[in-house]
Amino acid sequence: MRHSHVNSKLVKTLVSLAILQASFTNPSYAMELVPTIEDAIIHNPEFREQLKVYQGTQAELDGAEGSWLPTVDIAAGIGLEETDNVSNGSSTSLTRKESSIRITENLFEGFKTENEIDRQQAKMDAAAYSAEAKANQIALDMTEAYVNLLKEQELLRLEGDNKKTHERILDQITQRTDAGIGNQVEVDQAKARLALANSNEMAARNNYNDALSRFQRVLGRMPDNDLIKPSVEFQLPASLTEATDIALLNHPTLRSANADIAEAQAQHRSAKSTYYPRFDIEIEKRWDEDINGIEGKDENLQAMLRMRYNLYNGGKDSANRNRTAAAVQQSAEIRNNARRQTIENLRYAWSAKKYVGEQLVYIKEHIKLTYETLEGYRKQFSIGRRSLLDLLNTEDEYNSALRTLVTSESEYLIAQYRILNGMGTLLDTLQVNVKYATVESDYSNQ
Repeated sequence: MRHSHVNSKLVKTLVSLAILQASFTNPSYAMELVPTIEDAIIHNPEFREQLKVYQGTQAELDGAEGSWLPTVDIAAGIGLEETDNVSNGSSTSLTRKESSIRITENLFEGFKTENEIDRQQAKMDAAAYSAEAKANQIALDMTEAYVNLLKEQELLRLEGDNKKTHERILDQITQRTDAGIGNQVEVDQAKARLALANSNEMAARNNYNDALSRFQRVLGRMPDNDLIKPSVEFQLPASLTEATDIALLNHPTLRSANADIAEAQAQHRSAKSTYYPRFDIEIEKRWDEDINGIEGKDENLQAMLRMRYNLYNGGKDSANRNRTAAAVQQSAEIRNNARRQTIENLRYAWSAKKYVGEQLVYIKEHIKLTYETLEGYRKQFSIGRRSLLDLLNTEDEYNSALRTLVTSESEYLIAQYRILNGMGTLLDTLQVNVKYATVESDYSNQ
């Protein structure tokens, strides 16, 4: 029966740690993870900056598509014109007046328009993927800040309980000493441990305030209510290999890098346009008056097919081709480096989940056995069969084990969200409702 009673107390102690699971107040007024993530993303300046980049590239795409349409130009002029006629020796001074309208439609310019449209489309898609990647990163930052704040809040509570325990022990030792049972050495020893408990509580409070600052930086404001601990309601891949395959296909950073390669390739193709002739249809109507020394009106209409072909440009065209070719290789290397970083980050998160998860089994077993030992030491100390040092050391060991459990559980929870972020599926898995640029093009073959 005594062992059952001890286990009952242990269960109650462990359940008290689950205070992270729910708010201290009415849950209807508490903050939850997903809405907090949505708030953080929507109001984050870096995410909003990425959306403006996307809007800018969208305007550039509209401008590139405008090359399919004709250009319309009007011109007008007035001024003095003096002419000398050598054949008859006469000279004329007239006020020359000009006005014209010209419509130009390009028929061919070395596939420049098509390639420029492809380039701007890829650039816009890269910006969209970058916005998605930024949203995923903000979601992870907010999740870490959220969970860490809960962790530091619980650690602060544990240190407060530990201080009360040492105050109770000091009071007990003082009473025993006053009654002539104890001695001053034990009082000094209890006071020293209480001073250490006070110091630890101050350190925990400092860490809690740091976590609050981190939370404020990511969200943009302090938490206005208590936080509800998030529950893991998603399934992770069965293996690291499967998770890596998902990341290489879906991670928005890699998809943005692939789109950058497509943009560089289109720019390289566009640079070849100067090697071709250019063909335009030009229709021009002119209304002139008093020109070339002849008084009166002079109207003229032209409808021309014109060809222009540059034969030599000082080597600029070939140099530009070489530059764009290097840009393609540069984009590919940036993508390759991003792949390595993605795989590395995913492996870190996967290892953390695996080993911290295994560690939790031993931590909980340690807590269970330490608690049973502590209960026995408390009873033995009350009847003089255990020294004060034994009791104080066991109290500290039990408190340290509880702190380790809280920290490890937070690390295990964060590791699972980091795996989702490493695969690029954090927003979709959590069903975060944030509207950002979407892309239909697939650049996975780059």
